[in-house]
Amino acid sequence: MRRRNTAFAAAAVLSASALLLSACAPGNTATSPSDAASTEELPSTAWADADAADITDGGTLNLAINAMPVNWNTYEVDGNEVDTVNTVEPTSGGPIEIAEDGTAEVNPDYAVSAEVISDDPQVVEIKLNPEAVWEDGTPITYKDYIATWQAMNGSNEEYLSASTAVFEDITAIESTDDDYTFTATFSQITADWQSIFTSVLPASVASTPAAFNEGFTTTPVPSSGPFMISNIDTSGQVVTMVRNPKWWGETPKLDTVIVKVIDGATQATAFGNSETDVLYISSNADAYQTATKRTDAEIQASGGLTWTHVTMNGSKGPLADVKVRQAIGHAVNRELISESANTPVGVPATTQGSYVFMPGQKGYEDNVGAAIGFDVDEAAKLLDEAGYELNGDGLREKDGDVLTLSITVPAETPTNKQRAMQVQADLKDVGVTVELDEVPAAKYFSDYIIPGDYEMTSFSWQGTAFPISSTEALFSPVDSESNFTGITDDSLEGLFDEANAELDPDARLKIADKIDKVLAAYVPIIPLAPLPNVYAVKDGLVNYGAKQFQSVDWTVVGWAK
Repeated sequence: MRRRNTAFAAAAVLSASALLLSACAPGNTATSPSDAASTEELPSTAWADADAADITDGGTLNLAINAMPVNWNTYEVDGNEVDTVNTVEPTSGGPIEIAEDGTAEVNPDYAVSAEVISDDPQVVEIKLNPEAVWEDGTPITYKDYIATWQAMNGSNEEYLSASTAVFEDITAIESTDDDYTFTATFSQITADWQSIFTSVLPASVASTPAAFNEGFTTTPVPSSGPFMISNIDTSGQVVTMVRNPKWWGETPKLDTVIVKVIDGATQATAFGNSETDVLYISSNADAYQTATKRTDAEIQASGGLTWTHVTMNGSKGPLADVKVRQAIGHAVNRELISESANTPVGVPATTQGSYVFMPGQKGYEDNVGAAIGFDVDEAAKLLDEAGYELNGDGLREKDGDVLTLSITVPAETPTNKQRAMQVQADLKDVGVTVELDEVPAAKYFSDYIIPGDYEMTSFSWQGTAFPISSTEALFSPVDSESNFTGITDDSLEGLFDEANAELDPDARLKIADKIDKVLAAYVPIIPLAPLPNVYAVKDGLVNYGAKQFQSVDWTVVGWAK
């Protein structure tokens, strides 16, 4: 991906983690709780479950995001960002949903069935629920799936799609019996075919590059979910969602969902003041301490899909040298960053050892630690080999030029800044000067990261239940809309093709391990820490909160009786 997040591609998270630098670190000054961080395995879903009969009819849920979406089309690269995806989630859906254990299953609100009916070639047949309609009453048909596929498959470069993965493997989508039954034929075996059928765009949205790219920068994509966006208040920075009157499924329990733009530095305060009902704590110790003081709230922690990292622009300058990137990898104390991020919020601390899998997922191996584990001496050796030697001032220089790098940080996101400051301190220990470049948070991705106008940066990737196919666009090809690193390895495209075409689970994991080792060798990104999902939620909120995989059923999100 040229990067962000949906079910078909990994997504970028602006401020998903916090780094405790010292007792006086701005924005994260809380002391650590007693050594008592739990070492027990976290559950996949930690929210409070309730049946529909036990939920109050009506009510409002107040949520927060960091910035107003710059594009409401989550299939477009600027819209494939976690805040946007989470905001529009109550307004969308598709034939596939994800169960608590991460497996894909048919969502009966949108489909009667979805299954492979042929292996050679691979053909998937989907029978849509004929009751499903867009918010204007137009039926959801195979035509919407054709238009979405044509916009996303890479055949027309004018479409700024977030990822072509899986879409590009489809050779045809054809109606069979009627408008509600269609087949998708694949050019090769594609194990993660389900990943692209968790939602769909209206044909009108995907019909032209202009509509797809720019048609929804200020207005929402039409709803196909239980809620619809009734108002986008750009002055007050508030998004209001109400029940979709055309929704054909069970009536949602909530009347209204309010999403407020609150910068990351003050979201905990807003939650503590009861302005919001849910707080994504991640690893922010200050937020954790603030949340625990609210008497009508609880803390929830589950496994997560989010991991922090340092992304390097390897297309130019000193970072074009793999030895420099490897040296930086060895110089960054990933263990300290993980410890500082996770233990203050009462969850286990570990480093992120894979580019593909999360700790605990089948297939996870610590290939990153084996390749670029913390080793200051090895970092110094690699910098020497790259021609950057220590001068009399203890700084690295080559041909008379001091090695100075910059790390781009979104303003008003103290967690990102603190992580960048730790990287700055670690690289200083090996003679590399790092300057912090703070930029407006609202333009961080669109004006700096996506165009490649940076040297180093640090945010978080939020993965999916389909880790292999959703990882591909982050690293391959070099011009992928989600490859912010500006580089790739020539072997990756073939390895991803091989993995995505392998249906034997064990064989597929072996190929994924090869991919992981290639990435760890040329170091486009330095994985730092996996982030468990730590939330604070108001007492009584059910079927929403901390979870790793499970799709949210917005018809039963609400307040317990």
